[in-house]
Order: sequence, then structure tokens, then C-alpha cells
Amino acid sequence: MILLIDIGNSRIKIGLCKNPNIRNDINVFYCENINKINSELEKFDHYEFDAVLVSSVVPEINNKVTQIIKDNLNITPTFINGDLITGIKFNYSPLSDIGSDRIADCVAANNNYDKDKFKIVVDFGTATVFEVISNNSEFLGGSIFPGLEVASKALASRASLLNEINFDNWSNDQKVIGNTTEEALKSSIYWGYISLTEGIIRRIAKELKLNKNEYIIIGTGGFAEIINNQIPIFDKIDQNLTLDGMRIIYNLNKK
Repeated sequence: MILLIDIGNSRIKIGLCKNPNIRNDINVFYCENINKINSELEKFDHYEFDAVLVSSVVPEINNKVTQIIKDNLNITPTFINGDLITGIKFNYSPLSDIGSDRIADCVAANNNYDKDKFKIVVDFGTATVFEVISNNSEFLGGSIFPGLEVASKALASRASLLNEINFDNWSNDQKVIGNTTEEALKSSIYWGYISLTEGIIRRIAKELKLNKNEYIIIGTGGFAEIINNQIPIFDKIDQNLTLDGMRIIYNLNKK
């Protein structure tokens, strides 16, 4: 049994994996921030874990997280990084700059989807990140954009007449031409990021000279469903991509 902790900029995702050899056998819990992770981990203090793996993009809290895990579970966590066995050749410099969530996403995509095809992963989190993995298990690189909420907050903070978008209130027939300020803002984010996603994927395929049958597109992150609502962009939406990548990394390194 292993525990998987994915620490993002906006929230913490915890996965309880009773059998690391089984894909999708992960019970998921959410934690708003580091101040609440202690109470979340108390739920698991009666389990005996073989390992605790952490993917963190907030390095300044890693020491505190390590201590919380030690205090609650009496185990020293392993942090995901490029020095671990991943089964992927990372074409990235320096390797230390690539986020642990990106590493885990690529490992899951590479292992769980057609190895004969290129994989394009689009992760909609605090940032919107595109990753490209070749059919030879090589990470080729990607693109990083502001996330939907970050873009909305940045616009509202610099334009006094504009408010942040309520992301809980979307319509399945969201208009492109908004006739209120709120609708115009929603259009900019909703259709703007749909167009961005379609455009970047199209340019990736053109740059690599790939036909559509030579690659698959995997969406993950909180806004993947919203983006995919009107125009099916993704071949697969996998909301546990990062956690499952961590599970695979554990299996690759446990010996």
C-alpha cells in the first residue's frame, strides 16, 4: 500500500493506492492547503504504508510536508524528481527545472497509452501545460501558459471595471459574442482557451510532421472537462494522470 500526495499551487491531491500494481486503483482526497494536510493524513495513521510519494511544485513547503508525513505516518517520503527511474528520456535542460507533476504526467501517458503513438498531454491547472512524448518514450518538451483562473484574476486585477469570472457557472452553449461584460469575459476565457488548445496541438503536429493517427491527445486537470464540453478535443480525459504516474514511478524504483 502506498500514499501519493500531489502538491499543486492551488490545492493538494492525495491518493490512497492499496495495490500499486493495479491501474486506477486510487482513492482520491482533496486538501485546500498545507495547513489542512495534517488533519487529512490523520485519516491514514492506522495504515502501514510501503512508501509515501510526493509530487510538489511548491518547494518552499517541502520540508514542512516531510515533517508532517513523518509525524503522522512514521515514514520518510520520496519526492518525485528527474533522478528517479521513469522509463523516459527527458530532452530538457536543465532537468531540474521540469516540475515533478510534469514528470509524473509524462510517465503515466507513456505507460498507459499506445506506445506506438506520440502523446500530447494538456494539463489545465494553475498553469496550462502542454507536454509531448514521442513513440520512443522521449519527452520532447512542451509549452506553458497561464491557467484559466490565473488569466481571469490577472485581467481583473489590472482592469478596475472587470470582475473575476465565476468558473462554477458555465453554460453548455457558451456564446462567442457576449452582449454583457460577464459574457464577454467568459467568451475570452472559454473560447480563447479552446482555440489556444486546438491551435497549439495543431502546431505541435505540424512541427513534428505527424498525421492525426500518429498521436493521441490526453487532457487532465480541473478545466479539461469544461474545455472539452463543446468541442471534443481530447482522445482521453484522465483526471488521475499525475497520481497514476507517481504509482508507476514507485513500481519502477521500489527494488
